[in-house]
Amino acid sequence: MRIVLTGANGLLGKYIISQKPPVADLHCMSRGTPLSGNGDCEFQILNILDFPRLDAALRDFRPDVIINAAAEGRVDEVQGNQEKYQRLNLELPAFLAKYAFGSGSYFIQISSNAVFGGSESPYSDLAPLTPVNDYGALKAAAEHAVIEANREALIIRPILMYGWPHPGGRMNPVVAWVRALRSGSPIRVVDDVWTEPLAAWDCAGVVWKGIELKAAGPINVSGGQRMSLFEFATLTARVFEFDPARITAISSDSLPGLAPRPVDTSFDLVRLRSEFGLVTSPPLLGLQDLKLMD
Repeated sequence: MRIVLTGANGLLGKYIISQKPPVADLHCMSRGTPLSGNGDCEFQILNILDFPRLDAALRDFRPDVIINAAAEGRVDEVQGNQEKYQRLNLELPAFLAKYAFGSGSYFIQISSNAVFGGSESPYSDLAPLTPVNDYGALKAAAEHAVIEANREALIIRPILMYGWPHPGGRMNPVVAWVRALRSGSPIRVVDDVWTEPLAAWDCAGVVWKGIELKAAGPINVSGGQRMSLFEFATLTARVFEFDPARITAISSDSLPGLAPRPVDTSFDLVRLRSEFGLVTSPPLLGLQDLKLMD
């Protein structure tokens, strides 16, 4: 089974690679130099936004599966800069979905909970897309473009993911909190935004299960336990044996200038548990496993 992965340098990419089954020939395409620890993956440095060159590379490798985990995921960076990131976050998924359909490859697009507005949780897999920021708008537009180009594609929507990134990779909230706690830096976390934290390795497991099932359409993925970001931060402190009193709860209104965030995008996880037969790690268990990996 020949598989192309974009976004291998990202958090999810790391765990997709680490869970690669022996039957898979994994080929990673990236615009940047591979970060250390990329593991069992043939790495090709390629401007994946140069679609003619990307098309030629795909035709040369002839993948059975294409996984697109490449995107600009910094919500505040994308806000007000949709045009700058449209090619990466929208046109690339559309191109890959169309290529996969034409070549007979199976396609997986990694989307986001940001496609939902946060006022009608828990969200089903087929809930209408109602983004409240530019990042979510591009992700929602990408979902529509992928389905239009390829009805057999799978769209995976992870919620807030955590895990140890590649050395030099972008931090996620848990890693940022642990580093701040270790250094003695103050931490302020909002207590009016709710999420269902997701271990990145669990999301990677959904990717590989999707390939096994050749599932199509959208699927929501989370850790299954709703909590505020502040509650998640204090739980992180306890698991890593720091004083949770060092974390201060604040309101979103005290952080002006940030892109709007959906207040609550909790998922119902019906498809994940019934069709995929998967149960993800609740935050306490996931954080305990993360500590063991440290």
